[in-house]
Amino acid sequence: MFPKIKFKPSFFIVAAFSVCMGFGQYFLTLFILVILHELCHIFTAGIWGLKTKTVTVTPIGTYAEINGINDIHITKRLLIVLAGPLFNLALCPFCKTPLRQINFALALFNLLPLYPLDGGRIFHYIISYFTGVLRGNILAVKLSIILSMSLVSAGLVQLILCPPNISLLCLGVYFYRLNKLNTINLTYGFYKTIINKGENKIMPVRSITTSSKMELKAVLYRLGWDYYTLVYVRDNNALYAVSEEKLLSHIMKNGIKGSMLALIHSS
Repeated sequence: MFPKIKFKPSFFIVAAFSVCMGFGQYFLTLFILVILHELCHIFTAGIWGLKTKTVTVTPIGTYAEINGINDIHITKRLLIVLAGPLFNLALCPFCKTPLRQINFALALFNLLPLYPLDGGRIFHYIISYFTGVLRGNILAVKLSIILSMSLVSAGLVQLILCPPNISLLCLGVYFYRLNKLNTINLTYGFYKTIINKGENKIMPVRSITTSSKMELKAVLYRLGWDYYTLVYVRDNNALYAVSEEKLLSHIMKNGIKGSMLALIHSS
C-alpha cells in the first residue's frame, strides 16, 4: 500500500516563483534529489516492518510520517533518519561538479540540528534518550528556535549585501513559525507512544529515586520511549515503588499538578 502524498500550497508558490526567476531546472533537480532522499528514509524504515502513512511535500523538502518509529530501538530510529543524508553524500563521488555541490549542500543542510530536519530529529532522539522525552522535546524546540533566529539574522545580512535575495530570511521565518507549534505536536506524540507501549515488548528498565515532595511534572519528564521507568519515592523512613502505569494513571485522573506524595498515598 502506497503512502498518501500531500502537497503544501506554499510548495506550488515556490515552484512557480523559481520558474519565473529562471531557476526551474535547478528547482526540478533539487526536487528529484529530495524525493530520492525521502525514499531512502521510507525504504530503511521498511526493513524493520514500518509503514509510511503520509508523505508531505513542502517548499523546503519532504517529510514522511512513519508509523511506529518511536516503538523501535533508538539505533534503528537513528539509522532511518541518517539514511537520507548518507544517500546524498554517497552520490557525491559519482556526480559532476554542480550536482555534487547540490547533494553535498542538501546533506549538510539536513544535518543541521534544526527540527524537523534530519539533524533536528537526531538531536531530539539522542537528547530524549538521556533526559526523558518531554525534556528532550523542550530542548529540541528551544535549540531549533535559536537556530531559526540565527537564520533570520543571517537573512537580514544577506538582504543588505545581496538584494533582493531573501532565501535565508524566508527559511528562518518558516522554521521559527513551525517550531513555535512543535511543542504541542511533540508532546502529543510522546503521550501517544508512552500510553500505547506494548505489554509484550521487552525493554530495559531505568529506576529513579526521588522525594515525596518532587513535582509529578518533573518525574513525568523522565519517561522515555526506549525504556520502562520505575520510580522509588522516599517519604520519611519509607520507600515506595511507583510503576510507570500508576504514574500515568494518576496524572490522567488528577492532573499534572501536585507532588509525588499525593500519588503514593492515593488508593
